[in-house]
Amino acid sequence: MSSFSATLFRCVLFSCLPGRASVGAAEKVDYFTDNGYGKTVSTLQHPAAEYFKGVTYVAYQGPHEDPYVAAYHHGQGTWSGPVKAGVNPMGLSPDQVDPGALDNHGRPALTVDDQGFIHVIFGGHGGLFIHGENKFGLPGGGRQIHAVTEKHGDITSWKILDNVSPFGTYSQWVKSAHGGLYLFYRHGSHRSDWVYQKSTDNGRTFAPPVSFLKSKESRESPAVYDSWYAWFDPGQGDTITASYVYHPCGTSPAHNSHRQNTYYMLLNCQDSTWTNVKGEKLALPVTKEAADQHTLILATGREKSNHGTCHVDSEGHPHVMFRFPGGGIRYFRWDGLAWQKPTTVADGQGGGQDGDFIIDSPMQIRMLLSQSGNGGGAIGWWDTLDGGLTWKRGKSLFSLPSCTFEPSTLVRNGLPEARMLVGGVDTQTHLYRKMYLIGDHGALGRPAADTRHLGDRLETIRLMPQTREKEEARKRKKAGLSE
Repeated sequence: MSSFSATLFRCVLFSCLPGRASVGAAEKVDYFTDNGYGKTVSTLQHPAAEYFKGVTYVAYQGPHEDPYVAAYHHGQGTWSGPVKAGVNPMGLSPDQVDPGALDNHGRPALTVDDQGFIHVIFGGHGGLFIHGENKFGLPGGGRQIHAVTEKHGDITSWKILDNVSPFGTYSQWVKSAHGGLYLFYRHGSHRSDWVYQKSTDNGRTFAPPVSFLKSKESRESPAVYDSWYAWFDPGQGDTITASYVYHPCGTSPAHNSHRQNTYYMLLNCQDSTWTNVKGEKLALPVTKEAADQHTLILATGREKSNHGTCHVDSEGHPHVMFRFPGGGIRYFRWDGLAWQKPTTVADGQGGGQDGDFIIDSPMQIRMLLSQSGNGGGAIGWWDTLDGGLTWKRGKSLFSLPSCTFEPSTLVRNGLPEARMLVGGVDTQTHLYRKMYLIGDHGALGRPAADTRHLGDRLETIRLMPQTREKEEARKRKKAGLSE
């Protein structure tokens, strides 16, 4: 039986319900927990997982939208956790069945410092007025919270460090080449600057926020505010890359979801200056006008674009992927003189495309993507040998016929057997998700009895009136009786 057929057989036999009684307690399943909740992970709040000294640590959104952390021990092939690392102030009780009731912006990002302490940042959607004055934007909700383990390498106990701004959204960890720990985030709701805070003592203290990407009233219209969605990663040497898209945030009428254009710039961690891809220094904070003049990769007009991921090759040249809701994944490469014409990856190969990539050489790149189609989902490679001019489908690592996947970025410093953390999305009436750690040989699962971490939450959800209404509506639709 092929690996895909075996996976299909298991999914059909055991379904996608958490803790299904028909699964034998000693039988090993593909997922490591059943208590993912809502939109469990994202490529924007990152990293969600990191490998450190024989262990891959993973973080995801669990019940109540709280941050949960688990650990896979490679030498023993065993899991520990998950453990709740803190309380998300935006979580609702009891757990909801309406996805619109979830905020999801407070998903955790995880990093491991040089001493082996695990840090998570979570809970923020811009903070609130009660948290004080926001000098770089407007509050939106929740509170950005920083938690760290009490002991190095031990996820069982956590403490809160009140050392970062509460006005955080889309929090991202980056470690520089010379030991600095950077926390990047948007300092508030949509109409807010992007900032970073730097720590030189493994996250025990942070310098005040530094604004580098400006949100302001648009020169084109007073009804629009210049806003951004950005993504950060270590560059060559002691640098950090920033790839981003523009969001013309409407003030009248209200906020919209449109995003456009693609941009790139670079932080020099030694002197805290920013440059464009040509090495030209930028005045801070970078405005929309300066971004269009100095950091623009592609002007997309009214075509929607969305953030992706960015890495540099051995020559220090950036490779960037952006997501285009109407046109899939597009790949961009700086060849030393200009941006290569973008190419579409996995064109016409289903929806739900998102993920990350590895640069093996300036010409050889592997992109690990989630894709969906015919009710199911897959995690698999797409490869190029000519610098992105052409792409071919590579090996599929994991698939299920009745679940699609929401991926994180690649595991930081990850091993081949543990590439990517993903949340499964099935067709059940509740919002609980199975969590999977995917590698070159499939998912790193565990015994079924060890995956059940919901307690009586599932039964509580089943008894809620809105759950029964949703289930009845699903049955009517299946029977062809819906209006």
